[in-house]
Amino acid sequence: MSSCSAGWSFSFEALLALLMGLAWLGLARWVATRRDFPGRYEFVLASIALLWWLLAVVAEISLPAPACKMFWAAMAWPGITFTLIFWGLFLWQYVNSESVQLRRGIMLSLCVLPLLAWSAALTNPWHGLFYLPSSAPASGAPGAQINYEHGPLFFATAAFMYSIFAINTWVALRAAYFSYGRHRLHFVALWIISIFPMLANFNYVIFDWTVFGFDPTPFSFALALFAFLLLIFRGRMFDLLPVARHLVLEAMFDPVLVVNRANQVISANPAALQLAGLDHELDGLVLQQWPVYGHLLSALQVPNTGEEAPLLELTDPPQFFQVHRRAIERLSRKGSFLLGTMYYLRDVTRPHLSELRLAEELAISEQRLRTISQLHEYLREQALRDSLTGLFNRRYLEEFFEREQSRAEREQLPLVLVLIDLDLFKALNDTHGHLVGDEVLQAVARFFEAHLRSSDLVFRIGGEEFLMILQGLTAADALVRVDQIRGLFAASPVLTRAGGLHVTFSAGVACRGVHGAGLNELMQAADEALYAAKREGRNRVMLAPSAHAK
Repeated sequence: MSSCSAGWSFSFEALLALLMGLAWLGLARWVATRRDFPGRYEFVLASIALLWWLLAVVAEISLPAPACKMFWAAMAWPGITFTLIFWGLFLWQYVNSESVQLRRGIMLSLCVLPLLAWSAALTNPWHGLFYLPSSAPASGAPGAQINYEHGPLFFATAAFMYSIFAINTWVALRAAYFSYGRHRLHFVALWIISIFPMLANFNYVIFDWTVFGFDPTPFSFALALFAFLLLIFRGRMFDLLPVARHLVLEAMFDPVLVVNRANQVISANPAALQLAGLDHELDGLVLQQWPVYGHLLSALQVPNTGEEAPLLELTDPPQFFQVHRRAIERLSRKGSFLLGTMYYLRDVTRPHLSELRLAEELAISEQRLRTISQLHEYLREQALRDSLTGLFNRRYLEEFFEREQSRAEREQLPLVLVLIDLDLFKALNDTHGHLVGDEVLQAVARFFEAHLRSSDLVFRIGGEEFLMILQGLTAADALVRVDQIRGLFAASPVLTRAGGLHVTFSAGVACRGVHGAGLNELMQAADEALYAAKREGRNRVMLAPSAHAK
């Protein structure tokens, strides 16, 4: 391969692949500095593997000799296989909110199949079972790309790759199934991003589909990873932890430790560090190994209920702490999923204080606990409301509907679901800008709240989509009521920075018992009626056909 050191010719395609690899390496370096990023180690390893892959693609594109191109095609295989493996490990840790470095034995076992695939590709000139001898340049032009004819060893490696792809997509789908609301949409998007490279590779292997004459998989994988990073930060999925950590942990005078399911301390506030005599956190150290009090805290049988908290006693100097434990859980449709535990140590080392002083300290501690509860309720309320309009969002819809459905069944009352979509809202945004569009959405929310009964509720479930739950109205009465609201809204200009705008909406109406029983059935029926209203010319309300009429 000494002849491959000369004759390099950098093209636009090679430069693009190189820039993508370097940009992703920079992003991986940034992720490595975020200690609360679940799966950050595997994320970084997947990025390094992807960089290897892209560098091999750069070499294959840039070298003119067919033998050199085939050599660098073989050199790409460690990057290909390790990218898939570490991406899968990252997905698993991300959806389980973990960040654990793999043991050396596991890492070595993961290297076996990638090294076998690499060896098979490198030794292809001797056996011809990875790329068949018929693999040749696509044309006689200098530097023409190679048309690879794949052999049995290639397809065996491809089967391994597709099994890893399948596991990756299963992990994302499973996370979506066990989540709800905004988190479900997040994981569905993650699944779409994960399956995109598999589709690109499948089309390459089966239908010879290429990008710049090469396997499109590394380009699609790099773009998918960029899209995933945008998904995380556009969804603001990592804002909650820093805010809660600052308000609940950093500002507290008592020690607080957060421990993951592997009993590793992943966060400790300044009071906990001071008690342990540390000036920085011991990243990933198990609770039992923490200085001063870690082994004592692990040995205590700390109740997770309202029972009296046990006492932690330290010596030199004598100190006493009441230990409270709180499970950190993530709720799903199947119940709760344990993420870790928070230990809160309340200092009670002043027995010589008067009863008044003691009562004062207890009052302060109770106020702190109330502050934590209030913060919890505030964060929950913020998660259930749309930040732009203040309406409840889709995350709260399922909970509210189940409660109202039970009430309707118990009291034999009708329950109506109305799906609403603003007409030509995209054109309004394109004409007047998104700031005006936001003002319109806020005005719509205020209008609906002003014209609904106190027993009714309106949700914002999408960009310009709203949903109403109307209680105690028949389908015919609801149709008349919603049409009255539609007429009033259409006749009232919306005041914005661009002046008064005339905006209309279309709506579909579905009634429990007539068009279905569950939320999904009613939304489907209302959605069909909404689309019928759109087809009929917009600015109208239509009733869904009954389930028997279909």
